[in-house]
Parts: sequence; structure tokens; C-alpha cells
Amino acid sequence: MGRKQRLIFFGLILAGVALIAAAGVIGRTNPPDQALRTPGVEALIPTRGSEVLQQQRVGIDLEPGFIVKSFSISPDARCARPVEVIDFVTLTDGLQQYFYQPDEGKPVAALAPDDNCVKIEIENLQRPGELHTVEWAFTVN
Repeated sequence: MGRKQRLIFFGLILAGVALIAAAGVIGRTNPPDQALRTPGVEALIPTRGSEVLQQQRVGIDLEPGFIVKSFSISPDARCARPVEVIDFVTLTDGLQQYFYQPDEGKPVAALAPDDNCVKIEIENLQRPGELHTVEWAFTVN
């Protein structure tokens, strides 16, 4: 192997190591969603910042021992004009998943174009009256 080939080979190895290091640094700068640190919350559906369709179901996945007390959807990114939909939310038994499916005849027939915000209050059954609020926004395309 000639000197030029060795230099090219060494340069490629060095570039690969640099890319792996950069990926590690970038991965650490994207912290998990703060809402997932709220006691009882396992997942948000759709996730914060997602792009979804107007008929996308919206929901939350809770740990056992937590229930949803309030569930509202707002046609903006700041939950400024909430529409309460708790009476139309379905619970997937055993999984603690609460979903609202937009449809005709419901308070929110379709998610608003552009930004939408969901605000949910949850309660820990072990501590009645202790409520936690979770808010997140996503975009409808």
C-alpha cells in the first residue's frame, strides 16, 4: 500500500470516528419531552411537534393508578381557546390509554388546520385531588 493510500485510509478512519462522536453529542442535546416526566404519563399521542391529519386521534397513555379528569383541544399552539371533550374520550381498558377521535357531531369534528394544543389534567388515585396538567402542541397538515 502506497503512502497516498495510507493517508486516505487514515483520513477515512478519522472522519468515521469524528462522525460517531458528533452523533453522540447531538443525541444528548435532544432531551426527552418534559411532559413524560410528569408523574403518571407514559406517552403523548401524537407526540409534541408532530405533523398529523385532521382526523388523527389524540390521546395520552398513563401509568396504572392514574385517570384523566379533564381533556381539552384548542385550535392554537398555546391552548388559548380550549374545547372540553372529556365526555367523548374513550378508555382502552387495561392499557390506561385515553383517546379522543374527532368526528361529526362531536365538540371537535376535525382538528384545526395548522397548530393544535391538547391540555389534559390527570389524577393519581393514590392521592385524590392531586392533579397534574399536561399540555402539548402539534401541527395538522
